[in-house]
Amino acid sequence: MKKLVIILLILQPLINKITLKSGVSFDVYNELLSMLVFFMYLYQLLKRGKITSISLVFFTLLLYMVLTTFIKSTYPLGFFQIVIYSQWFFYFLYYHSLTIEEKHQTLYSLKKILDKTLLLVLIIAVFEIPFHKQFKDFLGIISHDRGIGGFYLVSFFGSGPSLANFMSLYIVFWYFYHYGFQELITKRDKRKLILAFVFLILSFSRKEVLFVFLFMLFFPFPYRSQLRKWMKKTIVFVGIFAGLFIYYIVFFSKANQVAFGDKYIRWRIAEKSHEILMDNLPWGSGIGTFGSRVSLMATDVYEKYNVGPEMLGYEVLNQTRGPIYDAFMFTFTTELGIGILIFMFFFFKLFEARVWDRNKYKGYCKNFLIVYFLGLSFFQPVLISSFGYLCAIFFALTINKISLLKFRTKYAKT
Repeated sequence: MKKLVIILLILQPLINKITLKSGVSFDVYNELLSMLVFFMYLYQLLKRGKITSISLVFFTLLLYMVLTTFIKSTYPLGFFQIVIYSQWFFYFLYYHSLTIEEKHQTLYSLKKILDKTLLLVLIIAVFEIPFHKQFKDFLGIISHDRGIGGFYLVSFFGSGPSLANFMSLYIVFWYFYHYGFQELITKRDKRKLILAFVFLILSFSRKEVLFVFLFMLFFPFPYRSQLRKWMKKTIVFVGIFAGLFIYYIVFFSKANQVAFGDKYIRWRIAEKSHEILMDNLPWGSGIGTFGSRVSLMATDVYEKYNVGPEMLGYEVLNQTRGPIYDAFMFTFTTELGIGILIFMFFFFKLFEARVWDRNKYKGYCKNFLIVYFLGLSFFQPVLISSFGYLCAIFFALTINKISLLKFRTKYAKT
C-alpha cells in the first residue's frame, strides 16, 4: 500500500487529464487519496500506541486554524479548507511513523518507481516532441508563450512546471540514492540522470532549472584535495552561470519582461496579500478567506479589497478558478496570520533534523529539497499538489527522530 500511494500520486495528473477528457471532472482525487493515507496513519497510531514529537507541532497548527475559523466566523467552509491544508501533513506523519526498516525498503521502492516513471516520460516524449501542438490539444492543455516557438514538454503531467517538478525530484533523489547509499553508478544510471536533465531543460520552466543547478553547484562532491575542489567548483560555477544566462536570455526574453514588470500577477497578489494581512493582524483573514479553493464560495474579502477574477487568473482561462490558489505562500500567510510561525517552525525542525544514518549526502539532499519546496511555494501551491505530497514522503522517509526541545548549532554534520 505504501508503494501504491506513491504510484497514484505520480499518476494523478494523468488520471485527472483522462477524466476531464471523458467529460467527468474528478476533482477530489487528491482528497480521497489523502483520506486513505490519514486512515493508514490512524491505524498506525492504534497499532503502536505512540505518536512522534513533530506531530505535536501539526496538532498545534490544526488547533490554531480551528480557533481562527471560529474567531473569523468562516465556518462551515473554513473547516473544509482546514482539511485541504492538512493533507500534506497526513503524508508526512504516516511515512515518518514507519520503522527504519520500512523506511529503507520504501526508499528503494521509490527509486524503482521514479526510474519507471522516467521511462514512461521518455516513451511519451517520442510522440510528444514531433507533435507537441497536437499532443497538448489532445490533452486539453492551454499552450503558453514559452520554449522554442511554443515547443516545451509537458508529458502526462499537464504542464512544463509540473514536469520540471518531477524531474527536479528525480535528480535530487538520484544523488541521494547513489551517493547516500553508496550505490555503484553505472553507465545506465548516468544516462538516466542526463535524460532527466534534458527533460528538465526542455520543460522550459525557469525556477525549477535554477534550483536544480544550484543543487549541483553546492552538492558536497568528494574531492581529493582542497585545490582540486575549488578549481572544479569555479569551473562548474562559471559553466552553470553562462549556461543559465544563455538559457534565460534566449528562451525567456518576453516572459522576463513580464516577470520583472510591476503588473506581474505574483507581485500583484503579494502586494494585495500584504494589504489584507496588515488589516487583519494578528489572526490573519481567516482560513478559507483569500486565495484558497473554498474562498471562491465566500467572496467578502475579494469584494472588499477589489481582488477580481482577472488577478486570480480564471477569467482569462474561462474556468471556475485559476492556477494560483490554496497554499500559495503569500495568500496562505494572509489567511494564517501569526499562525504562519507555527508552520515555519515545523519546517525549521525538519531542516535541522538529522537523517537516520547521519550521511552528509543524504542530509544535503534533504535540506536542499526543503529549501526548494518552500521556495516553490511562493510560485506554486505545492502544499496541496501531488509533487508536494511526494516531497512530504521523501522528508518523512529520510528524517530520524525529531526532538522539539533540542536545537542543533552546527548544520554541516548531517
